[in-house]
Amino acid sequence: MRKGDTQEIRRLNRRAILQSLRQAPATRADLARKTGLAKSAVSRLVEELLEEGLLEEGEARPGELGRPGILLHLKPRARYALGAELGVEGTVLVALDWRGEVLWSQEWPHPKEEGVEARLEALKQAARPRAEGALGLGVTLPGVVSGRKLLMAPNLGWRDLDLALRDFPIPVAFENDAKASALSEVFFHGEENLAYVVLSTGLGVGVVAEGRLLRGTHGAAGEVGHWIGGGRASCRCGRQGCLETELGLQGLLAHHQALGGQAEGLEGLLALAEAGEKAALEALTHLGEALGRFIANLAVAYDPARVVIGGRAAELFPHLEAPLRAELGKAAFLPAHQHLPVYPSAYGHLAPAVGGASLFLARFFELGGLWAESPRRNGGSYEEVASGFRDGLGA
Repeated sequence: MRKGDTQEIRRLNRRAILQSLRQAPATRADLARKTGLAKSAVSRLVEELLEEGLLEEGEARPGELGRPGILLHLKPRARYALGAELGVEGTVLVALDWRGEVLWSQEWPHPKEEGVEARLEALKQAARPRAEGALGLGVTLPGVVSGRKLLMAPNLGWRDLDLALRDFPIPVAFENDAKASALSEVFFHGEENLAYVVLSTGLGVGVVAEGRLLRGTHGAAGEVGHWIGGGRASCRCGRQGCLETELGLQGLLAHHQALGGQAEGLEGLLALAEAGEKAALEALTHLGEALGRFIANLAVAYDPARVVIGGRAAELFPHLEAPLRAELGKAAFLPAHQHLPVYPSAYGHLAPAVGGASLFLARFFELGGLWAESPRRNGGSYEEVASGFRDGLGA
């Protein structure tokens, strides 16, 4: 046995118990059957987890033989993480518990010319008073993120920036908004082949294939909004004809105005659509059809089992769904793709910030909840283990 193997086995066994309880409450006997661990090992580890405040005992469940078994539950709010989105229109900050409940959220706008340092400082001031006890802070951005480097965020006008939240009391990680959102979907719903489409000011996709997030060599995998199409419109990345100039929500507003509509923002357009205005409904139908063709292309490229629509488009989904599904049915390459499940994100516009928090929650489960132990026993410094820099977040 190699040095450290005992600790790794303990971590894996704790992870098996926690993951089983994420699916449903269970007795100690249930856990022994589901995990294949000896009853004595389950009892010992359950006592550890109870002492650490991660589990709680519930009602007794009558057993077939002997005394009733006590159901074990993940303790609500026992662990939580902070997540933030530095978006084009503003900043969103949330706290997410390990069962997926948003404990609180905070949002604020910012001037368009405000730079990354000012926005990170504002985020630090908002998050610091509420950081105590959190596993970490995951920050998402609409751009190409590689480690602690932002290579490009066209819709923010940022390029080649070092990302850091200095003098912050808990670990901080940075990630692309679509990729973090995709990881949160996998963490909470378990799908191993998924495409998460963020459609707001820009267009991006987070792809999980066979349980692994696709990042690419430079972190640019999924930047499909910058696929070159047939259009001639100038893109904020500096090129012409990028897909998001046609499929982004700015294009939706422009189309609505070209049809004679007067809405200046998405909320106004949505209100007009709810009231039955013809121009608003026609513009949304056009976007839904374009999104259906786009998903047909995604299905050919990545063959996901499910597609989730996030960003501001999630709030428009009731108006987009029918034309999207009709166009997907016509444009699908494989018959199976005609009925590809497409759903809006349950977290709506909070999804990117939720994705940021999920980076740390997923890592916590992956490590069997052993962050409180010494760095040497965990195989690296606290920040390395907590943030996953040694193996890559979401690996």
